[in-house]
Amino acid sequence: MRQPDPDRDIDGLTRRGALVAAAGLASTGFARAAGLTSAQPIPLGSAAQIETFRADPRYRDALKRYCDVIVPMNDLKWETLRHDRTRFDFSGADELVAFAERNGQALRGHALLWGEALPPWAREMTSRAEAERELVEHIGTVVDRYKGKIATWDVVNEVIRFEPLPGEPMRDTIWQRLLGPAHVEIAFRAAAAADPKARLVLNDFNFEEPGEGTAARRRIALDLCRRLKDKGIPVHGIGMQAHLYADRPLDIDGLQNFMVEIGKLDLDVEITELDVIDWKLPADAATRDRAAASLVGTFLNAIVSVRRPRAIVTWGLSDRYSWIHETFPRQDRAKARPLPLDVDFRPKPMMAVLDRYRRGQS
Repeated sequence: MRQPDPDRDIDGLTRRGALVAAAGLASTGFARAAGLTSAQPIPLGSAAQIETFRADPRYRDALKRYCDVIVPMNDLKWETLRHDRTRFDFSGADELVAFAERNGQALRGHALLWGEALPPWAREMTSRAEAERELVEHIGTVVDRYKGKIATWDVVNEVIRFEPLPGEPMRDTIWQRLLGPAHVEIAFRAAAAADPKARLVLNDFNFEEPGEGTAARRRIALDLCRRLKDKGIPVHGIGMQAHLYADRPLDIDGLQNFMVEIGKLDLDVEITELDVIDWKLPADAATRDRAAASLVGTFLNAIVSVRRPRAIVTWGLSDRYSWIHETFPRQDRAKARPLPLDVDFRPKPMMAVLDRYRRGQS
């Protein structure tokens, strides 16, 4: 997940309106070039918190009503699954998987390898052999358990350095320190071996903003996937987290060119953690809701006009439950409004935007 940057200033909603208009013009041209003349439904999903799922029946009802896809938010991460080295705790993940199966919903698995959310013992590994053994065993055990149930996996999550340096594209993690760049290949090989039918995704953030750092991140993601494919290692898509800042512009041309390059590699794109960070917008709820819906619409239009995502997944469903409240606290008393449903589970303008794509009316 992204960290707040308090040094960037908001310059109002006027710029956002101009961006929306410009995006519409740009996307139309790309749509014609790509031959996308008719809309098709895109499954909509949400990451689900097990604690909230257990405690709040309205939350469960909302997941059932609005979601085609369920993603266990934390219950497939190392920190939750492996409190100690010798025991796996699948209780939370099993509960969410069973819920999705009962309701005919697809599942995405998140995440098999990440440098964060690790138990203390994993952070204390000291050798290459130990790290590779634990990684391969972990992925094999988890993917095998949900073979035939979880069709898509975020195999590697947030592996790219936030601001890539020349010759140093990878994030500094225990996996990078002990295994080097090969940890990406090891993870994808292990996942493919455990379930040859699963769709395997490289998941990362900040592909949508202007700037050379973001452009470098896009190039690195493509290069990682290209190298996997060149070695015959299955990789099927790139996941774009899409934690969107309401006070920052989108790089429409960069996004659309990224979609073109993803297509050249015969990869899918998935929106995996969509929400809107509104901490620098005015307090008025209606103003923020309109801005969030406009931003999400602009972002999705830029992508869908070139390459239709396999799914659009939000990182939570209701404003009542979101990581943004604590990570990006507002300076006033207004509560963040990052998600498609409000605190009382009523649909907001963002949901109307998402629903158009879900119904194939984009």
